[in-house]
Amino acid sequence: MVLGYIIGALLIFIALYMMAICSGWGLPYFLLLDGLQWMRNNPWESLLIAILVLLIGLIPFLKPRQRIEESFLMSTQQGEVRLTAQALADIIVRSGQNLDGVKLVRPRLKSREDGLEVMLDCQLLPEVVIPNVTTQLQSKVKEDVERLAGIKVAEVKVLVRRTEQPNPQRLPRVR
Repeated sequence: MVLGYIIGALLIFIALYMMAICSGWGLPYFLLLDGLQWMRNNPWESLLIAILVLLIGLIPFLKPRQRIEESFLMSTQQGEVRLTAQALADIIVRSGQNLDGVKLVRPRLKSREDGLEVMLDCQLLPEVVIPNVTTQLQSKVKEDVERLAGIKVAEVKVLVRRTEQPNPQRLPRVR
């Protein structure tokens, strides 16, 4: 993450430097020429600086990266258990799609101090009473997550993206 900011800042500096030279400002051009001349006149010092910059640039690539997967804490008497966001999402999807009238559920999870915030993007079947189905969905998701995962759910928010449209009968083509 920090490496990305450093590279971005370096690219911005180079672009601004090039724009200054292209606009006719002489100072950046003369500084560049003086720097190149110094490097030509001091090859050993230039070589040491280049090696140092190269080594510093390689450090982020040599360090092994560990992917930190988002997880949620569940405390028990024996210790702590962490559930990944994907494990909780699986529970929520199963819970939601078992309800009549719900076709598709896509959860997003956010940890808060007072518990887990669950945001659901849903697709419902046509001709369902949306307030009834969404209330049942909120209750069922909260109950299942607290019962199966042991994590307190602070809030369940539902966004109904669309209702499934019934497939109209295709009429034969007339030629």
